[in-house]
Amino acid sequence: MAKDDATADTLADSVDDALLAKTRPPVGAMLLLGIAAGAQIAFGAIGYLLAQAGSAPGGATQLLSGVAFSVGLMLVMVTGTQLFTGNTMLVLPAAQDRLGIGETVRDWTTVWVANLIGSLAIAALFVASGAPNAIDGAVGQAALKTADTKLAKDWVELFASGVLANMLVCLAVWMATGAQSVAGKIVGVVGPVALFVAAGFEHSVANMTLLPIAWAIDPAAVPATAMAGNLLLATAGNIVGGSLVAIVLAAGHRTLNTA
Repeated sequence: MAKDDATADTLADSVDDALLAKTRPPVGAMLLLGIAAGAQIAFGAIGYLLAQAGSAPGGATQLLSGVAFSVGLMLVMVTGTQLFTGNTMLVLPAAQDRLGIGETVRDWTTVWVANLIGSLAIAALFVASGAPNAIDGAVGQAALKTADTKLAKDWVELFASGVLANMLVCLAVWMATGAQSVAGKIVGVVGPVALFVAAGFEHSVANMTLLPIAWAIDPAAVPATAMAGNLLLATAGNIVGGSLVAIVLAAGHRTLNTA
């Protein structure tokens, strides 16, 4: 047990260093890596739609869809790109006085916008390719059904769902950060991500792809104001969820005040 605790303590000590390193690239490089991460999560979102379209409704389909979506976070973790939801854990070095509040907000804003650009680019290419017509139009119908479910939530549901989604995503990031191999990073990602997707929780960056695809198929079904509201509330919830994971684990392993 002592060995396991030591390993967890070592990981907690190293995660804040890994997070701080993500703030060091110049803004231009951060933008490029953020665009790449948005595109990678978009590929995961496309995998989710394909799984939804090709299977009968049910819990097994939801889990399969979650596994398909997890490919996006696998790509992010292995290639080292900049994902807003993972970067919400920058509150950890900020709480340790290693990163200023202004720097944290700047980095969050830069990466969020970059993720949006990457997500929209892949969504546009996906629609232009005719892929929503695949499986006799079932892919497009899956996109519309997904958007309808997301936009039907009230603000409390959206916020709470965003908190839960990013708690699981950041737990996945935390575990994958401690893995020394590509295989280890993949294993660390799959479980938590599959769970949050299967439960229907709200991940702001995933929604940057899923909602625009549905809008492109049927603009009347996805009002721009409703889409913007979803993204903003999911983002707020994601910030709280990621912050909770970072602060609780660091404080629990007695690393929060380490300078």
